[in-house]
Amino acid sequence: MKEQDECKTVSVREMHIGDTLCIIESAVSTDAKETAYNKIKRLILDNAERCEHTPRAA
Repeated sequence: MKEQDECKTVSVREMHIGDTLCIIESAVSTDAKETAYNKIKRLILDNAERCEHTPRAA
């Protein structure tokens, strides 16, 4: 995990899901190599490829 001074907090949101309080804090890294959009897209596509290769139970 990065040191606090290497990232800049952009926003903090609180959301209730049922009885659970979720606190979402977004930050910007000074040395990021990809955008959040590109990272999420890559993670989804990588996971989709793994799911295609996983044999399904009959």
